[in-house]
Amino acid sequence: MNTTSPLWPAVLDHIRFDSPDPDALADFYRDGLGMAKIRIAPDLYLMNGPQRRLLIGKGEKNGQPFAAFSLQSDTQLRAVREMLLANDVELQPSPTPLFRDDALAVKDPDGRIAVFCLPADNVASGSHEGLRAAKFSGRLQHVVVATTDLDRLGAFYEKKLGFTLSDTVCAGEETGPDAPAAVNFYRADVEHHSFAAFLAKTVRSDHHCYETTCWNDIRDWADHLAEMGCTPWWGPGRHGVGRNLFFMAKDPDGNNFELSAELEHMPRIMPPRRWPNTQATGNAWGKAWDRMKSTGADRTVEAE
Repeated sequence: MNTTSPLWPAVLDHIRFDSPDPDALADFYRDGLGMAKIRIAPDLYLMNGPQRRLLIGKGEKNGQPFAAFSLQSDTQLRAVREMLLANDVELQPSPTPLFRDDALAVKDPDGRIAVFCLPADNVASGSHEGLRAAKFSGRLQHVVVATTDLDRLGAFYEKKLGFTLSDTVCAGEETGPDAPAAVNFYRADVEHHSFAAFLAKTVRSDHHCYETTCWNDIRDWADHLAEMGCTPWWGPGRHGVGRNLFFMAKDPDGNNFELSAELEHMPRIMPPRRWPNTQATGNAWGKAWDRMKSTGADRTVEAE
């Protein structure tokens, strides 16, 4: 178990999505998620809201090229750099304008970039006043991907980058140490996961999540999105792993996003657990979602 990594604590700061029509996708996140829409380059928008921000750029539909995690201090940044170099992780040019120039960017085995640094000063913030959804609590909290090689990807995030394994959902009902894994959840602070990976048929984005404060927040978000014609395709429910309340919906490009509350907190020294792959593990209140039976991007996908 990883209890000494200098990555602790780190939190998800922002992610980038690509779209053939970034202007339209940015409009959705402005109106739906209450984020100011700021054009910072010809085909790049900063979406900035209370405790949540995204970058949306021109590119292939459903692209999610990087996730950026915020560190706490220059001392921590130096320690993370030393760890990465000691682990023979090759540093890449940073892709984000929202972090300082000394950001640490690395490429994972699936080709996705993870970035670690402190936020840059003087980044345009825009104004989300007047946006109805800006009054709703929704902190950008975790990002999840799908992979065809869970063991390789998981080893990279845990052994090379210093994330802490929280939970593993096994491929079947057997949970012994040799049982193959279907899902791994990783944390870099006390919240159950800020990154997770599911075994699937394709390498792709799975979902990203906004953490709210209570059940009433879940209700208010669902009501607001429903008025826009964006209704949950999964949930409301409660995950077995992580114990959080949730519902999941899709943006106009088919990217899954989640609203969550009551995500489990885990002390750094708490050992990882292994879970059977049952319906209750995925959703204690109803159907679960089997990633091996879905491409993840189809708007008609249903929970299994």
